[in-house]
Amino acid sequence: MKFKFKYALIVLSMVILSCGSDDDGSPATTVDNGTDFEGNATAEYTLTFDTSFSEADFPEEYPSNPSFGPVIAIVHSPSINVFQSGNVASDGLAAYVETGDVDALASELTGQEGDSEGLFFIQTASNASAVGTSSFDITFTPTRTRVTFLAKLNPSPDWFLGAASLDIVDGNTLKDEIQANLVLLDGGTKVGETYESSSVSENNTIGVCEDVPYADGGVFVESLGNLTISRN
Repeated sequence: MKFKFKYALIVLSMVILSCGSDDDGSPATTVDNGTDFEGNATAEYTLTFDTSFSEADFPEEYPSNPSFGPVIAIVHSPSINVFQSGNVASDGLAAYVETGDVDALASELTGQEGDSEGLFFIQTASNASAVGTSSFDITFTPTRTRVTFLAKLNPSPDWFLGAASLDIVDGNTLKDEIQANLVLLDGGTKVGETYESSSVSENNTIGVCEDVPYADGGVFVESLGNLTISRN
């Protein structure tokens, strides 16, 4: 089913595009079908999020009403870094993975850009069901060629599904499709061994979730979702 947008498209920073060049000073990308991806040109894609967090597969302490979200897609320039496995979560990311606060993350990314010539926007959708398929459209531009995807697991201390800085460009060509398997990640900001745990803070790094009851103390790498980004 299609997501119902919780927020309108949020344009978080604007720059003046230099004629015939990307924000890093390189020539504007030209796709091989003859369409110039420059100036005000855009490329439209559909993001599809398939989820598979079922009680049959994860019976131990399975929550009564699980979901993922709010689901967000951040379309951004290569200079933006929303999260990276092995790093400590930023305050904005911590706010999102703990409570689903999108505004704090948006404000942080705005400050991260400062006066640099980077563009990004956050497109936010409502929660996705624990098992199912949802989709929405996203738009890329010559300076916004990456997408970072986030979907917080509800309830959980700070667990989420995510894919960081997926690149829609391959050389001079726009990719027709990107796919990513999504394993459950631990934000490293809260200690918790149940889905409802959220009270004790920690300062650990982002990584694959090892907490019980989900992983029972060992690294668990089964996918809980799949992400597909297809060109329209």
